[in-house]
Amino acid sequence: MTANNMRTATLLMATLLGVVQHAQAQREAARPEIRGVVKSIDAGTITVTMGGGREVAAAEKTYTLTKSVEVAVGSAFRFGGAYREASIKDIAQGAVVSLSLTADQKSVDGILAEEPTVRGILKSVDAKKRTVTMTTGPAQREQAAEDKTFTIAADADIAIDDGRGRRFSIREGKLEELAEGTIITARLSLDKGRVNSILAEGATIMGVIKSIDADKRMVTLTTRPARGDDAGEERTVAVAKEAAILVDDGKGRRLSVKEAKLADVAVGSMVMAKLSVDQSFVMMLKAEGPTVFGLLKAVDAKKGTITIAIPKGRDDADEKTYTLAKDAGITLDGNSTTLADLKIGENGPYVQLRLTLDQKTVRSLTARQPGAR
Repeated sequence: MTANNMRTATLLMATLLGVVQHAQAQREAARPEIRGVVKSIDAGTITVTMGGGREVAAAEKTYTLTKSVEVAVGSAFRFGGAYREASIKDIAQGAVVSLSLTADQKSVDGILAEEPTVRGILKSVDAKKRTVTMTTGPAQREQAAEDKTFTIAADADIAIDDGRGRRFSIREGKLEELAEGTIITARLSLDKGRVNSILAEGATIMGVIKSIDADKRMVTLTTRPARGDDAGEERTVAVAKEAAILVDDGKGRRLSVKEAKLADVAVGSMVMAKLSVDQSFVMMLKAEGPTVFGLLKAVDAKKGTITIAIPKGRDDADEKTYTLAKDAGITLDGNSTTLADLKIGENGPYVQLRLTLDQKTVRSLTARQPGAR
């Protein structure tokens, strides 16, 4: 086949594929669909609860099932891939479903049931018995967290996120690799009797860098600052050699976050550290300049400086002067302004400063007058 013929064949295939995809999209768009939670289902009808929220009441509606109703399991938001065939008996009360309606919107000719997911912190794993126990968050504010044990299906997919945030960060893994403290997202069977797939990832810790040993690749974070007699909390973590180190210049642009070296991260920086699944190493560390809050006390527009009072306690404060970057963003009550336009009153304005990574310059200033929202 000549090069011209190959190009012609490729163009023809692409055109045909586009026509098929367009026709499929038109067919799917022509079929009305609704999404809701199953309240009841039998061989002839299905009742679903739709909507609901803080100000909108949930609505219930009952539909007749056609004799040829198609029942499948999967996600309504998947891109490509095949769904699993199921039966009406597999659909239980509380299942989230997408219903394909007939043209008159009175009957259902297709049911897509979504497998429920549960997310929590791994408490224990028994690879021989193929069970995991997770501590899951409360469904309601009044409820307490609880431990739940799940059985892992023999053919379950185990995926592990190395935490570096790369395209190929997720790989296939084994139950034996999971450790206490791992964050688990488990996709359950429709009857919630087994786990069909697991995505495991390391925990995320946040804090302010107290010290860095770039040679030993060790970082100590203040995860909770000291207050009064409370000594606060610190944590020392090892940074993996292959860890992704990211720094944010604070400008709020798409390219503000750049890759860097551990030695480029300054003491005092605010960091988010993503741990490995076994909690042994930091696999991604993202650093940014700290945020400072205080009461505006003085402005020198010519020098480009401001002085703020930073609270130390209920009746005490430290005053500190900062230099603003030439391109620093300045807002007052949500509106852009200039340093010269900031007026100092008896009780304000209150300011929030976003500092550069080295804490020497103000990257952005947000001011709010007392009582403003």
